[in-house]
Amino acid sequence: MNSKSYIYAFGLSLLVLVGCQKKAVPVASGTVAPENINKVSVVNTDYTYFSAKGRVQSESSKISANLTLRMKKNEVIWASVQALGFEAARLKVTPDSVYVVNRLKDEFFAGSYDMLRQRYNVDVDFNTLQEILIGNFVPSDSKREKLAQEGPVQHLRTLRTNLQIDQFVDTTRYKLKRTEVRNLQTKDFMTVDYQDFEDLNGKPFAMALLLSIQQPEGNASKTTVVAVKHRQVSTSETSLDFPFSVPSNYERK
Repeated sequence: MNSKSYIYAFGLSLLVLVGCQKKAVPVASGTVAPENINKVSVVNTDYTYFSAKGRVQSESSKISANLTLRMKKNEVIWASVQALGFEAARLKVTPDSVYVVNRLKDEFFAGSYDMLRQRYNVDVDFNTLQEILIGNFVPSDSKREKLAQEGPVQHLRTLRTNLQIDQFVDTTRYKLKRTEVRNLQTKDFMTVDYQDFEDLNGKPFAMALLLSIQQPEGNASKTTVVAVKHRQVSTSETSLDFPFSVPSNYERK
């Protein structure tokens, strides 16, 4: 991946990641009664506003930077990547649009999810993206789901258009531990592993996630791996800011 495009690859990888706040603390979570969603017993994280600060790394894309993530449920996902003491990139995602600014190259991307599918073969919607970033189980049409109990893990497989989605819930804490998304048409394959659980509002929350994307290239495949490690997360009922602007001299990609 060349240096001109890796910031966009990182931004898209986060797509296929004030007030009276409640913060995660490194202690074991107490007993929380799980919800029953489409026959799956799970504990999802609920929030109005969510914020996190941490570190993002990817050897394949040569990324090592600080990450600030903010979300308003069902409305906006915002992220800022800081490297070498300045902001390298900023991302804003809404239910209908995606925006990425690359300050290293004075470039930006702005488009719809359809444009992402056509240009980058990224098949995702806003709701699925926000749940993946927060580590929540994503329910679907129960008529297209297949549930299996594999030891202490509930495995749910869902078919959605050309996507096969597998979710694995650890029943020792009733949290999503792994998600796999396979594009049956393009053969792209994405996995997200959730690790290092801590207590957030009385529920376990994954402070680390490992994202891997495999894309076929001829007879071989290209693999991008992104690791995110949160050092601070919190939820709040108080409004957060999601500033986003593009300088007039930036080139649209």
